Amino acid sequence: MFKQNKNIFTGLFMAVCSVLFTYPSMAGNDGFVFGPRGLGTGQSGLLHTDIWANHNNIGALGWLKKSGAGVSFDNRYNLKSFNQIALTGALVSKKYGVVGIGVSRFGSELFSQSKASLGWAKSFGIASIGLQGQWYQVAADEFPSRHYLILNFGGLAKLTSKVHFAASIQNLNQAKASDFQSDKIPTIVRAGLSFLPNNKVKLISEIQKDLDKKSIFKIGIEYEVLRKVWARTGFSSQIQQVSGGVGFEWNQFQFDYAIANHPQLGWTNSIGINFIFGKSQSDQKEPSKGENDKENK
Repeated sequence: MFKQNKNIFTGLFMAVCSVLFTYPSMAGNDGFVFGPRGLGTGQSGLLHTDIWANHNNIGALGWLKKSGAGVSFDNRYNLKSFNQIALTGALVSKKYGVVGIGVSRFGSELFSQSKASLGWAKSFGIASIGLQGQWYQVAADEFPSRHYLILNFGGLAKLTSKVHFAASIQNLNQAKASDFQSDKIPTIVRAGLSFLPNNKVKLISEIQKDLDKKSIFKIGIEYEVLRKVWARTGFSSQIQQVSGGVGFEWNQFQFDYAIANHPQLGWTNSIGINFIFGKSQSDQKEPSKGENDKENK
C-alpha cells in the first residue's frame, strides 16, 4: 500500500511540476525526440531521413523515397502521467515533393500536450528543405486550455556521400504563450552532422539550443549488425542520459525499440512500428548502397 501511494504521489508531484514549469511554454517534453530510432541514438532525430522527420526535422523529409505511416508509444520513467503516443505519415510525389502529417499526445488528464502538424519538403540537388505548420495545445486540470500556431523550418544537405549536415528552427514565428513578455514559447535551433564511413555505420553529432537556455549536445551511432537489423546507442548531455535500441525490417514493416535511463527518474521505454508502401522515387539518389533501407525506417 505504501509503495502504491508513493507512486501515486510521485506521479502527481511531477505532473504539478510540469504545469508550473512547462504550461506557459512549449518545452518539447524535456527534449525528447519522436520515434524509438531517435531515442536510441541519444535523442538525435535531426539527421534521420525517415517518416519520423515529420516530428523531428521537416526538412529531412525531402529525402524520403517511399511513402509510409508509423506509430510509436513511449512509457517514460514508468509513470502513466508521462506516456506519449505519436503517429506520423508521409506521401511522396516525384514531382511535388513530400507531404507529411503528424499527431501526438503527451501526458494524462491532469496535464497534457497535444500537437498536430502538416508540412511539405522537397530535395533540390544536394539539399532538401521543408516548412511545417503546427497546432499545439496545452491542457491542465482546472485550467483553461491554450492553443498556439507554430511554424517550423528545416533542411538537410548531403555534402558528400559520407557527410550530411542538417539544421532546423522550431517556432520560427516566435509565437508567445501569453501577453506577458516573459511568458513565451521557446524558439529552439538545432544543427548537426552525420558521418557514414561505410554502408553499415552511421555516426551522429547534434547540438540543440533554446535561445533562453544552455545548449544540449547529443551523440549517437547506428550499426547494421545483420542485413536489415540495426543496433543503436547514444548520449545526451541535458540530463546525462544514456540510451540504446534495436530495429529490424520485415517485408514492408519496420519495428524499433529503444530504452533510456535518467539518473534520478529511471527508465524510459519506446516502441514503434512503421509501414512503408508505394514505389521508390528513383530521382532522389541516395549516397550509398543500403542507405535507402536504413533511412526509410
